[in-house]
Amino acid sequence: MSDSKSISLDQFRKRKEKEAAEQYHFGKMVWLHCPKCETLEYTEIISPNGRLHNCGTLVNEQEIDLDLRAEITITEYNLTIIDGLLKKNSGFKLVKIISKSLDKALIALKASEEAYRERLQLAAGTVVPPYPEKIELLKDKLPIKDTNKLGLMVSEFRFEPEKRFNQFKSPRDK
Repeated sequence: MSDSKSISLDQFRKRKEKEAAEQYHFGKMVWLHCPKCETLEYTEIISPNGRLHNCGTLVNEQEIDLDLRAEITITEYNLTIIDGLLKKNSGFKLVKIISKSLDKALIALKASEEAYRERLQLAAGTVVPPYPEKIELLKDKLPIKDTNKLGLMVSEFRFEPEKRFNQFKSPRDK
């Protein structure tokens, strides 16, 4: 008779699900800076030979290693907050005229968060689910640099990208 233990398939499946839920999904995103136009953009496409901006200038690039799953988790949380603000705002009929401009701003913000989520998925090359734990339990583990006045989280990647480039001049500095 052998001394090996029998393995419960249910325990094995649960252990594998737990490992998958905690697994990082690393990837790269790139910040782009055009020194002529003083614009900043991000992309998921890495270009080892450099790239030209619309104005014809060679852009400066900063490749950043990310936990794409953490970024997606933060983005999903932000989208939940934005949806809540939109629903809350639509409930006030008295201030409906005033709230239209706020709605437009929130809709634009939501669109930018959705575009960022799509870029993260493209960088991953596959669908990456957010971490399954509640955000309160994850806050210490996620790369959260700041929380803005709306309660949206700003990740380290998206926090002050201009500081990644020494020669960047803010439009306010001109």
